[in-house]
Amino acid sequence: MLKLSDFHGRLLRTDDVETLGKPTHNLLIDAIDKGEKELAKDLAQAGHNEDKSLHDLFCDWVWDLLTKISSHCGESLMYKILRESQETWMLRRTWKVFSKMSVKQQVELTAEMMRSHRCGPKQEGDIKIEEDKEKYTIIMDPCGSGGRMRRGDVVDGTPSRLTKPYNFGVTQKAYDWSWNKKGVPYYCIHCAVNEILPIEWGGYPLWVTGYEEDAAKPCKWMFYKNPDLIPEKYWKRVGKTKPDSFSHKK
Repeated sequence: MLKLSDFHGRLLRTDDVETLGKPTHNLLIDAIDKGEKELAKDLAQAGHNEDKSLHDLFCDWVWDLLTKISSHCGESLMYKILRESQETWMLRRTWKVFSKMSVKQQVELTAEMMRSHRCGPKQEGDIKIEEDKEKYTIIMDPCGSGGRMRRGDVVDGTPSRLTKPYNFGVTQKAYDWSWNKKGVPYYCIHCAVNEILPIEWGGYPLWVTGYEEDAAKPCKWMFYKNPDLIPEKYWKRVGKTKPDSFSHKK
């Protein structure tokens, strides 16, 4: 039998074994079809809760792993590890998909990802999207991974991952792969690599990251409508040179 219970302030499914293995979104659809409005609301919230633990665990774990790698093998290995993983399949896949899309479509797909990334102060997936003549900006306050970990988890009541008991690491020097900044969390430098690789492959970053040294400020991803409009500083900060011009369809 389907059952929802309070578990440390959030809804948790505590069904009998006959229904415990059924996907929550299927049960939600069934409740809607049966007109069970309140149950459908509870299932929607329970379904949203379900992915938090695993999502947050993997983010925390990645940052901790990178910290341990730096401690045992040296900080310079961060770039090598992230580059080798991102250039083979992860960002390469994004590059192939984005090359077939308009910038607006790229923003739409990224917005979907960031909503599922549990951005926003209550980790509900809230993001803000702004448009001006030059670009679209996705604003995450905070983002669901680096931002949450830097600030601390207000939903779970756990502290910043920069403090005890976590003590996750940050760059001790300024590097091209940390936007030429010192003190960038090892987790967050994958966003710099996200810029470096497309520059090498096609001459320009698919998007640029508005990384803030102050964790209390929101993080931003900026998608320029034409690479010619991207300020030169975004090449310089990762040790690259902006080409004179691009042949690029808007």
